[in-house]
Amino acid sequence: MSTDNQPLTTQFGQIFHEIDDAVVEFEIDNGEPIIVDANHAFRDIFSPDMKRVIGLPLNELIVPTDKQAEAQQFDERTADGRTNVAFVERTTTEGQKTFLYRGIPTGDKCGFAIYTDVTGELQRQEDLSEIVELATELGETTEGETAATATRIKRLATGLLQFTDDVEKSVEASLD
Repeated sequence: MSTDNQPLTTQFGQIFHEIDDAVVEFEIDNGEPIIVDANHAFRDIFSPDMKRVIGLPLNELIVPTDKQAEAQQFDERTADGRTNVAFVERTTTEGQKTFLYRGIPTGDKCGFAIYTDVTGELQRQEDLSEIVELATELGETTEGETAATATRIKRLATGLLQFTDDVEKSVEASLD
């Protein structure tokens, strides 16, 4: 909440509601994040009824049962005024998906949570791994130009995989 006791979304309404990522403003009450406001992207991904989410515990709405301890750690960090960045699994209207989560404290036990869906990116990473395996197999079972092309494909796909691994490690390191 802002110092004048209005939600920050009142001050930053256009940004909050225009951003493509799912964003929720919350207050931590008795250790639990309670939804103060949520943008349309949040509603589209997590709950078709926007009015239903205001005032609800955020974790009960979107955190899978087996991820509650992880979410509690994020809540504690936020209550202490520390930012969170991680890849997380959350329950959506379409099932469980993977998100780049950024928790940003905005004051005394309140903040924003931003969720960027990276489920498709993870699928592309799996596809790259499969390309590396196929290129390796092709390079080992052929000769000449075909083997050379397979080796080049493997090198390029491996480079892309390394890049995505480096990004993931960077996100995980930001929690330290």
